[in-house]
Amino acid sequence: MNNKEMSEQDKKILQSRLKERRLFLNMTYQDLADKTGISKSTLQRYETGGIQNLPYDKIFALSEALDVRPEYFTDLTKDYTAQPVFENTLFPQSNRAEYLDHIKEFERKVLEKITPSLILKGYKVEQKDRGSIGDLVATKGSEIWHLDFLFIRDVNNYPTGMGMQRQQFLMRLGRLAVYDKPITKYSIVMDRRILAEQMIDRFKPVHLDIEISIIVLTNDGFNEFKFI
Repeated sequence: MNNKEMSEQDKKILQSRLKERRLFLNMTYQDLADKTGISKSTLQRYETGGIQNLPYDKIFALSEALDVRPEYFTDLTKDYTAQPVFENTLFPQSNRAEYLDHIKEFERKVLEKITPSLILKGYKVEQKDRGSIGDLVATKGSEIWHLDFLFIRDVNNYPTGMGMQRQQFLMRLGRLAVYDKPITKYSIVMDRRILAEQMIDRFKPVHLDIEISIIVLTNDGFNEFKFI
């Protein structure tokens, strides 16, 4: 890839895509090195901009190892991270309105049960637009706590570790890994304790150096589960 033809913004997009996809798959540099034959130090420099030229032969090796088309690294104008809510065939057209109603009700419950507690603890609470890193951001002094709302349905048919729950969880961690603004804590909020316990047991965010937790809504408030 000829970086003389790339803007600084394009270079940053390319670096972010490589890092986000690697972390989305929960791969270490060593994991990716084993699959591509590219050294760990070279991979790290690709991600950080230490090496700005990403040769085409490396693009093919990386795309195969990361299970994406080469265009993921060459077509920088297309948004490959955007995933429409109804892209999955689990939600046919006739059920979309109902599904949106469930999401809105879940968001209402989250705000009702969590916001007062945060305010009582001295946090300043701000609700963000959908798609942000955190639907809710709580700040207090140097603390910046982002909370993402994760509504889950069809639990019996799609157990944790498979399908939508795993994809949604890993996608959020991937986005978090390339987030370039201050953050000290990140939590995913859901309303099913059994799923939280399974996620805590099965998934270990090994690439993130901030506190990560799952918050579960209860009848009288909420509980927090932290990754150790």
